[in-house]
Amino acid sequence: MKLRARDAFIALTILMAADYRISEAASPLAVHVQNNHLVDANGNVFRLLGVNRSGSEYACEQSWGFFDGPVDDTAIAAIKAWNTNAVRVPLNEDCWLGINLPASNPYIGSAYQQAIVAFVQRLNNAGLYVILDLHWNAPGTNVANGQRPMADLDHSPAFWSSVATIFKNFPAVVFDLYNEPYVSTWEWVHRIDFGRHLVNGRNDATCRRRAGSWSHATDHVGRARVCRRSQSMVG
Repeated sequence: MKLRARDAFIALTILMAADYRISEAASPLAVHVQNNHLVDANGNVFRLLGVNRSGSEYACEQSWGFFDGPVDDTAIAAIKAWNTNAVRVPLNEDCWLGINLPASNPYIGSAYQQAIVAFVQRLNNAGLYVILDLHWNAPGTNVANGQRPMADLDHSPAFWSSVATIFKNFPAVVFDLYNEPYVSTWEWVHRIDFGRHLVNGRNDATCRRRAGSWSHATDHVGRARVCRRSQSMVG
């Protein structure tokens, strides 16, 4: 019965996301895999080099904003001036799904999603690739107010199903399934599979990033971005 309830929640999240009206990114940017390299829309091999724009993982949960600081065109131009080509945008599971937080919080659910999508669109339109990562999460009714050892089975599948649905037509977006799990064994390699199956079919240019580990159990290969061509997954 517990499994059915979770499945129903995931299905509801997907349906809500499918009904969520979002315009696609107008940017000509695209990333996919050729052999073992990332290539752009023209087939040129390239590397993602950029910055982490922190704030979107905690401001919403603390109920004072979507971001910590400006994310307008001026701020984006400043980031691009550092010769970057990518920006990582950390996400909060509860804020995205609109769960475990007071309903009076104006920075969760669809409002949070719209703010993230708008930021991603501005970044793409400015010529920057975007890495979306699950940064803060929590199981059950616990609040996602910090870094956990690993993604949770209670909500993370619904989170990634929703994110994958909304961004399936954004070819310049990469998914970072979980930020730096800090477990002591290789167990995380198997547990991260839930995200691989959920986002693997986003579109023909699906990209995901295999998380690195604070435990340093992985090498540089383990921290590499993993992308693959696949068929449509959700919707």
